[in-house]
Amino acid sequence: MIVKIKLRGPLRKYGPDAEIFEHNIDQDRCTVKELLEILNIPASSVSFVARGENKISLDTALKENDLVTVYPRVAGG
Repeated sequence: MIVKIKLRGPLRKYGPDAEIFEHNIDQDRCTVKELLEILNIPASSVSFVARGENKISLDTALKENDLVTVYPRVAGG
């Protein structure tokens, strides 16, 4: 299954030097949480994930050709 991924802000260090990249997942079913593990992105660094323009949970199963955008936690004062 191939999914398209967009990593925002400091999470871009976990992917190639491209705004959007494709990743081939070697299994028929994969959740967002499993995708983060495959990409070595700590879930604690993620604020939320969107599929298209809709916010989804880490337990959401991904589908072929999904565009997944991963947003980082932000801190400041």
